[in-house]
Amino acid sequence: MEEFDEPQLQAVPAPELPRNDRYPRVVVVLAALVGLVLLGSALGAVLSMAIGQAAGWDEALFSGSLAADAPASERWALRTILGINHLFSFVLAGWATAFFFYRNYRNERGAADWRDYLGIQQWPAVKTVILACLLMLASVPLVLFLYNINQALPIPETLRMMEDNTNEAIKGLLQMDNLAELLVNLIIIALLPAVGEELVFRGVFQKQLHRRIANPWVVIVLAGAVFSAIHLQFEGFLPRWMLGITLGWLYWRTGNLWVSMAAHFFNNAIQVVAQYLYSRELSTVDLEQDISMPWYGATLSLILFLYLMQQIDKGIQKTTITQQT
Repeated sequence: MEEFDEPQLQAVPAPELPRNDRYPRVVVVLAALVGLVLLGSALGAVLSMAIGQAAGWDEALFSGSLAADAPASERWALRTILGINHLFSFVLAGWATAFFFYRNYRNERGAADWRDYLGIQQWPAVKTVILACLLMLASVPLVLFLYNINQALPIPETLRMMEDNTNEAIKGLLQMDNLAELLVNLIIIALLPAVGEELVFRGVFQKQLHRRIANPWVVIVLAGAVFSAIHLQFEGFLPRWMLGITLGWLYWRTGNLWVSMAAHFFNNAIQVVAQYLYSRELSTVDLEQDISMPWYGATLSLILFLYLMQQIDKGIQKTTITQQT
């Protein structure tokens, strides 16, 4: 199958991969990524078990099991396990893949840096980041509507049991008795996934897939589907798929991984903060309960979502015109 040159990812000067033998084949990069993710998972598991055995943690925690009413000690233990695993499986694996293959990467400006390849060499405009976060906020009713649809779909009993166990563990993690637990949850549930998953799924996987498939929307949809499926939470497949598509679009249009990282962090963080406010009786919204979203609410959400996408796109075009004059 013919490999395409690296596509233009943003309106401002974007890195491109020259067509020559110095650059690795897509299948080689993706195979290395999968291998490093698996290696990172194994190393993270070994390190977690070593710490857990020394600290006397319950062995059930290593499989991700946690009761919704678990004591604080078990919550802290599982947070540590999840943090280590995510650091090794995604953050380090994604970074190592980009660094190994593109540490001598050269774009049309002669720059040689893996950061330029990923699109993290420059900080994005504050307005772009704000609009990206507003895009995530505007999508909430639509996401809830997709979740309602997803729940109505038939799921094998085995997968449903796995889903129930995962949801139980999430409820346990979101029990926060103080600010310390809130801050650590923001790191474990929001920051690390935002950095690690964007490195792996957008910075490497989506970008490599775009070398094979010319149509960016096909790439974004496929990468979003893989992103959703890898979470193994099929009752939330559709809303997470939309999240992956949104983040993929942000990366494609801006060419800046910081933008999708910021949007991903914001999306996860508002859920953590909302649950903390509910537990402290500062809010009446419990996101752990099923929320029924009517079709007209989802429609209004979609209209606002598309409007914000248009505003982000206009901002990029304006930047291009300014730089060309």
